[in-house]
Amino acid sequence: MLLKELREQVVFYGNQMIKSQLTMNTGGNISARDRKSGLIAIKPTSKHYELLKPEDITVIDIDGNIIEGGYKPSSEWRMHAAIYKKYPRVCGIVHCHSIYATAMAVADEEIPLINHELCMYCSEPVRVMPFAMPGTDQLGDSALEGMAVGNNVALLKNHGTVAMGASLWHAFDAACALEQAANAYFIAKQMGKVHVLPEEGRNKLRTYDPLMGEDTGGEGEIRAV
Repeated sequence: MLLKELREQVVFYGNQMIKSQLTMNTGGNISARDRKSGLIAIKPTSKHYELLKPEDITVIDIDGNIIEGGYKPSSEWRMHAAIYKKYPRVCGIVHCHSIYATAMAVADEEIPLINHELCMYCSEPVRVMPFAMPGTDQLGDSALEGMAVGNNVALLKNHGTVAMGASLWHAFDAACALEQAANAYFIAKQMGKVHVLPEEGRNKLRTYDPLMGEDTGGEGEIRAV
């Protein structure tokens, strides 16, 4: 079986998306890229996360051709491919429909850098990108524009979120950080007070790798850009 370990990761983190309430039913999608071959293990379209097995995960090339697997790849494969083409160091992507972050995308409201989790993945506030139809090249372009400011995450207007990372672990952690920040921001706004992290703290956190538990010195894998 091609990319056995990566297909196992897609199954695992897909289930974590459900458990963490980042999505529900068959919504969203997830992929991991093999750095050596460039092949991509991606969730098949319209399949329940909890029922997936590693052999069900579709393996495609960067152009969307099925290399191995019995199901069609996610309808959003073009967005995944666009991100992988733009950022060679990215090897994991998570696209989800988490409630609070999606609400911000619906309200067309960017999320400021209010907590340390989000600051590890963003250099600028998380922007809401113009609406694009799901499954189109335009959606990929929109995601790339949102990340071009040095962010690992973006909000897709009236749709959901997308997160990228040097590994699938990092991409999933970034998606969680975005949802947590959106939740906290929503509550803080009701309280009437929202404070962003000081610039010095933001800069230092941007080079901190939560997987390794250490400062990467400015060009760590956590950035993945």
